[in-house]
Amino acid sequence: MSDQDTFQNFLKQLGESISEDELKSLVSACQEVIPNEAREKIHKQKDLFDFLEKVGRLSKDNLIYLEHALEKICRPDLVTDVLDYKESVLGNSEEKGEISGPARKYKAMNKETGQVPDDIISGLTKIELAPPPSQTSRRKAKEP
Repeated sequence: MSDQDTFQNFLKQLGESISEDELKSLVSACQEVIPNEAREKIHKQKDLFDFLEKVGRLSKDNLIYLEHALEKICRPDLVTDVLDYKESVLGNSEEKGEISGPARKYKAMNKETGQVPDDIISGLTKIELAPPPSQTSRRKAKEP
């Protein structure tokens, strides 16, 4: 079986795991690359995958956009499937390396409990919030 056939089989299998409502959410998550008129023509998962391939956002060697879109619709299980596919196909290529960024939490997650090991969580960039405004700065903002 060729690499392209393996890739198409993977997309078919992935598409079967995406409900109609999730497909709509996925199309919305990809709205920056899918014009309105094209969105109206996407009724099946294959339509979406074909469009993303056509515009260069999806290929057997480029699954990052798909990972991001799946993460946006809160399907970490499918992100993990994409990561597993990449590992199996890339084998020993240089891209295989360590998974970086938020996606690595999905690979490390215990599928039974949904827990992510603390060492993975602590390694992710933490967002620090700005301190709340002081009372004086609130009054100044309200005064004309």
